[in-house]
Amino acid sequence: MKKGHSFLVILGFLILIFAAPAYSWQGRMAGMGDPYGLLEDESDFLIHPAGIAKGQGIAFYGHYRFTWRDVKDWNYTATALDPTTGGLIETWPYRGSGHEQQHNGLLGAAFPLGSGRMGLFFEYLGKRGDFDGDEDNRAPGDSWYHLYRLENHLDSFALRLLSGFPMGDFKVGGEIQLAHRREENRTFFNEDWFGGGVGTRNFITNDIFGQFIEWTNLFPFMFPFDSKSYEAIFKGSLDGALGAAKISLTGRGGFIFSGDNKLKTKETYPSAGSIDMDGNVEGWRLGGDFWLRYPLKNGLSVPLVLRIEYQKKTRDGDGTGTGTYAGSTFDYENEQRIFQVEAGGGIDKELSKGTRIAGGLYYRYLQNRNDFLLTELYLPQQANYDHSGYPDQTEHRLTIRLLGEKEFSSSVAIRMGLNFFYGWVSEDYKFAYTDIVTPSDNYSTRTSLDGNRWGINASLGSTFKFQRFSLEPFIGGGYENLNLDGDGFNGYYDAPVEWDKKRKEWFIGGGFSIKF
Repeated sequence: MKKGHSFLVILGFLILIFAAPAYSWQGRMAGMGDPYGLLEDESDFLIHPAGIAKGQGIAFYGHYRFTWRDVKDWNYTATALDPTTGGLIETWPYRGSGHEQQHNGLLGAAFPLGSGRMGLFFEYLGKRGDFDGDEDNRAPGDSWYHLYRLENHLDSFALRLLSGFPMGDFKVGGEIQLAHRREENRTFFNEDWFGGGVGTRNFITNDIFGQFIEWTNLFPFMFPFDSKSYEAIFKGSLDGALGAAKISLTGRGGFIFSGDNKLKTKETYPSAGSIDMDGNVEGWRLGGDFWLRYPLKNGLSVPLVLRIEYQKKTRDGDGTGTGTYAGSTFDYENEQRIFQVEAGGGIDKELSKGTRIAGGLYYRYLQNRNDFLLTELYLPQQANYDHSGYPDQTEHRLTIRLLGEKEFSSSVAIRMGLNFFYGWVSEDYKFAYTDIVTPSDNYSTRTSLDGNRWGINASLGSTFKFQRFSLEPFIGGGYENLNLDGDGFNGYYDAPVEWDKKRKEWFIGGGFSIKF
């Protein structure tokens, strides 16, 4: 073992000696709040692969970032009111909190290939979230106290192959990315915990009925699933000049294949039962990035950015029930569609050699729609639990980016960034229950929420250049707040309802980049 460690140390030392001179890398952008498109940076080729053709020699890259998110409040409250008196029929206040940790790592190299260059990178994205809370369900003259827990996991491993070549006054390039992802959302609900002094009544893992049983409804937080899939992404890229302006244009698209999805619901005490469903994961995405930088005079330039992306992912499954659910068959489909457009620009001013400031204003439109349809077949009965547009969220967001950078010497530079955003958010929640045999049991509900989401974050970073490598540490942190409320109509109670949804969190993180 000791010999193996010594070999790695010697190999690393030899690489540092014979590698090419170092320049700034991905940590530079992280130290300024990731202002991609606002500043020019070597790591831009991770977005526009044609840019990799600009380099020389062999270069090795490494990058790691860790982020810790502490969610102080993650709550929603649904209240049904008497349509005649306006008094309380029943209320369901969910009060949760928790934390989430995120990891992002990149390791690779770029090297000459004919008249151009090629890059090979390995990328890892990871997430671990753990949240818990309680729900003090109340009605006139009665109450129940419940506990719940939420968990989300993500592991994504990607292999990225990039290439870029000169073609006249332009550079062209492309990227092929192959990723394997494991994603899981789990929910746990301890129903009627010491309610009325009778002790625990039921424990539910991955409740799939949602608003049909309002007092166990965790769908406003997340839908449960356990999926594995592969995704292939392809990029085509162009980089060059049109007159005085510099442009970078990249189109991308991809699809999910060999997906496998599982969803298991389990109940215990006083009657035990489970539902085991197996299915698939499918999806695709399409989008593009366009950057334009127009130089004016005296080190001043105007950068413009446009980004468009649409992605769709579907998880489904079917299976049979046991115990309480014996004799029933179930199938479901969960579909998520995300469409976003971001556009904006700013100014980039070089005050003197190695000293610059920049700022920009950006608009982002984001639409996120989630549908969840569950069908239960128990001959001759059939029931549909339709959570279409649950939720259907739309956000209009404005973001201000400010940053500064200064080189104190050829070996040391320091930088910082400040971002602030404010978004106008609307969410629609819709649910319909349909019983084929007993139409009199059918009902539907709909609630519309409006409000805002805002946040601020600051970053600080530096570069230390040595003879054969550069090191770029960075740190950052911030705060975000979501606040929504609204009303609607609940067909089960035949009464108006009021809803609110809140999430408050702060985050802190850091990491480093290295190039040699």
